Amino acid sequence: MTVKKSQMMEREKYLNQIPAILANLMDGKGAIVAIMGEPGIGKTRLSQEIMHIASEHRCKILLGRSYSVGSDTAYTPILEMLNHNFRGASPEKVSAWTKDLPDLGKLLRRFRFPEPPQVGDPALEKTRLFESLVCLVERMAEGQPLVIIQEDLHFADPASLEFLHYLSRGMNISPLMMVCTIDTFELSANANANGFIQSLRKEEFFKEFRLNRLSEHGVARLLADRLGTALPDGFIPLIMKHSEGVPLFIDELLHSLLETGVLSMQDGVWILSVRSIETIPFRIKELIKERIQRIHSGDHKVLLYAAISKSIVSHRILHQLTQMNEDDFLSAIQRLKSSGLLYEEIQEMEVHYGIYHALVKDVVYEELPIMVRRRAYKFFIEVLEESGSDDVEYLAHLYDGAGPEADPIRTVNVFLLNAERARSLHAYASAAKYYKSALQLIQTNKMAEEKTRIPLLLKRLGEAHKMLGEYSEAGRYCLEAIRTYVQYDDQKEIARLHGLLSLIFWESREIEQSVQYLEDGLAIARKQLASPEVRYELLLTSLVYLSRLKRAEDYCQVYEEIQEVHKLVGTPRAAAQAKVAEIDYWTSCVFKENFSPRNVQASVEQLEKMEVDDETLFRGYFVSAINFIFCGRYELSGTYSQKSLEIAKRMHIPEYEVRSYWIQVQADLFGGNWKLAIPKMDICVSKARRIDVGRPLLYAYITKGFVYAWMGNFADAQLCLDELRRLVPYPAKDGHIVDMMAPIEMMIALGTEKAADYYASMNQTRPYYVVYPWLNPALWGEIQLSAGDRMGALASVKELLAGNKEENLFAWALGKRLYGKVDYALGNKEASVLHFHEAADLFSKLQMPLEQARSLLFYADMMMEGDPEEAKNKLLQCLETFEHLDAEYDLNMTQSLMKKLGVRMPKPDAANSKKKETELSNREMEVARLVAEGLTNIEIAEALIISPRTVSTHLEKIYRRLGINSRASLVKYLMDYDLSVEHH
Repeated sequence: MTVKKSQMMEREKYLNQIPAILANLMDGKGAIVAIMGEPGIGKTRLSQEIMHIASEHRCKILLGRSYSVGSDTAYTPILEMLNHNFRGASPEKVSAWTKDLPDLGKLLRRFRFPEPPQVGDPALEKTRLFESLVCLVERMAEGQPLVIIQEDLHFADPASLEFLHYLSRGMNISPLMMVCTIDTFELSANANANGFIQSLRKEEFFKEFRLNRLSEHGVARLLADRLGTALPDGFIPLIMKHSEGVPLFIDELLHSLLETGVLSMQDGVWILSVRSIETIPFRIKELIKERIQRIHSGDHKVLLYAAISKSIVSHRILHQLTQMNEDDFLSAIQRLKSSGLLYEEIQEMEVHYGIYHALVKDVVYEELPIMVRRRAYKFFIEVLEESGSDDVEYLAHLYDGAGPEADPIRTVNVFLLNAERARSLHAYASAAKYYKSALQLIQTNKMAEEKTRIPLLLKRLGEAHKMLGEYSEAGRYCLEAIRTYVQYDDQKEIARLHGLLSLIFWESREIEQSVQYLEDGLAIARKQLASPEVRYELLLTSLVYLSRLKRAEDYCQVYEEIQEVHKLVGTPRAAAQAKVAEIDYWTSCVFKENFSPRNVQASVEQLEKMEVDDETLFRGYFVSAINFIFCGRYELSGTYSQKSLEIAKRMHIPEYEVRSYWIQVQADLFGGNWKLAIPKMDICVSKARRIDVGRPLLYAYITKGFVYAWMGNFADAQLCLDELRRLVPYPAKDGHIVDMMAPIEMMIALGTEKAADYYASMNQTRPYYVVYPWLNPALWGEIQLSAGDRMGALASVKELLAGNKEENLFAWALGKRLYGKVDYALGNKEASVLHFHEAADLFSKLQMPLEQARSLLFYADMMMEGDPEEAKNKLLQCLETFEHLDAEYDLNMTQSLMKKLGVRMPKPDAANSKKKETELSNREMEVARLVAEGLTNIEIAEALIISPRTVSTHLEKIYRRLGINSRASLVKYLMDYDLSVEHH
């Protein structure tokens, strides 16, 4: 697959100046534009865009280029510019251009010119040649404004620069624009070109466009323009890391990733199969190698040690590594800086050096023989350790590069120190790398004295891969760790590993195997009376599993055991974990009476005051956010899910981020923030795809399906549901997943009029819900009602209204709305109206605008016959809410009711019509009337025989002209002018 040519990013401020410059050419005011920047920054691309704009302004364009090879040949770019214009021109036209310019014969030998008169003065002869060239250029332009493009002026020969400088002297009176592209690094090596630019900087007609690297936002825009917005998670930072915002490098990386299949589209979604780029694209490598080959021979040693450093290296260390004298070293630094290969910065008052671009560093590194690199690393280690450095991360990088050249025992120790450091910072990928390297060293070198470290290393690798979501690798290392711990009869660690395997297998959807590992681990741990902490860890895991498996009695027994054992452990962490278990107890809803948001809020506030680690605090925040969303307290849920998300990011655990986004999206939907929910939904799915298997991907599809179903997009919601069923063996043993899928299934069934089929598929039996303990029963009640089971629906109403009203307004709001539907079905219309009105009031108190409007919609439907004016007012209120929230499904339902009510636009009287027409055109008036009649954009388009897009454009103009922003406001505006609806 090829990448389409993209728009230019972050160059708009330059392109926007070109039309004004070209307009000035018509007044005889010329200009010179120097486009400057490093290689690959987009200088040529910008000059091409300028050429395109100039051609649209009917300018004559002459194009020339200088070359690094043959840069000592005189007038090369001038000849190329002229020859480019000669090609295709008739002999008659060429003759007219060159007539009476004999001095051109000195330059254009292929044309027959009369011998020019000899003046005997070389300077005067050069002036005559320059004058002839200027005349030739003007004739070529044939009275048009002229744009001269000179590419790669940094390679230009002195004679060409002299002529261009001579040409520039008439800029104040000539309709001429000269555009030059200049490599800022190469410019320092061409004194003449540098002098040319310096002299022009003094002139008013000179403009300098200095191009910078793209920001991360610019890179994101460019990638979205090329590939679309649904990019893999981590793709933008990956491209940013390797390209550092250089457009050429971005282009080449994209082409390489697409050609090799590393980046591919599957089912309309971009998939990235690796998390790092190992191979440098050929074209980039050749460009960089060409630059490196031109540097001074004495500078290669400086470049070598800069390339193998981890990032930057101090002046003192780099000087010592090169073993050069001070003057030679500083001269080398100056040359490398000028060539754009090295940069310098000050950290803590000391100068440090680094290679200017990551890809340059990679190419320098690749070009070095392996043994040269290894010995350089070894010497680097000696110098750094002699300096007293304790930077274990830097040392680990050097020992890794030195390989067998370094002492293996010292290497193992450094690797383990760095792996533990990375683990403590939740940098699990780095931790896994160095644990694995240490393990391989111990095994391949047969270090008997280090053999006892192997079981712990295997366990650490299992933990790291589990945190990275790489479950197959994690399971393999854990099983191997158990086999080694058996040799040492370490029952405590064996029990722990059983617990870890239980987590891994659960996330891999092997539920029975997971439960078995947990039970085996607990059986071992309960025998370890001296080590209650292991038993405690496994009990906490068991509590979560029993909730998912809906084993209420076992759940309560384990909860009681946790409260006893945490006292035996006696650590602050154990106390905090017990508090989280308490939050879970008030949230798990294994029994209805357990559910208590008030107790949860008190518990999580207590947890925040305790000595608590990130893992435990994340769990406390996350479970609290679940509790609050279940009872409709979305603001609290949003607060605590944001706290859990911040911890997840700090811990670098994508799975935890996905779970936090799942709650945040629901909080946004409950609060009517549909536009906030959509991007979070996309982030959730994108992050989940980074993990090979397990619950994160399920959470992501559940999140996506929930959003679509909530807003009435049932077709897309069904696609998500189908994908979930493919991922989850059905019926799933994980009750939480089943419960999270249930509202999506029921909303689709209700929205597509298939409630009776769903009711039958569930054997007419109300499932036992642990997740969404109020929303799911409310939806089930609607399913029952739609399937004709009115008494069953009434039982669901009683269940929702059984609790304390002030404790759970959400359950009561859902219950009252369902009660209104049940009473209406039973013929109790007056009671039904009251229930809907009360439900709307309760949702208003909860600040849930979408659900409030949905309740008012039912209320308006009930009022249509008895009080049509009241119904109309409520429908207008609903219309405004649904339009504001982009709730298209509900908006269409509202418009249908408006039609049913008989909303029609009469012909306006002459006076009002005249007044109106001063503000709206006839077509806009037609659109406005049809909007007031309740027609959708598509229906209006059909009625007026125009496109829906044109309807949208008319509405935007109407809204802007009248200072309004919704259909409801438009109807009210028309009513104020007596263009009101009539009820038929």
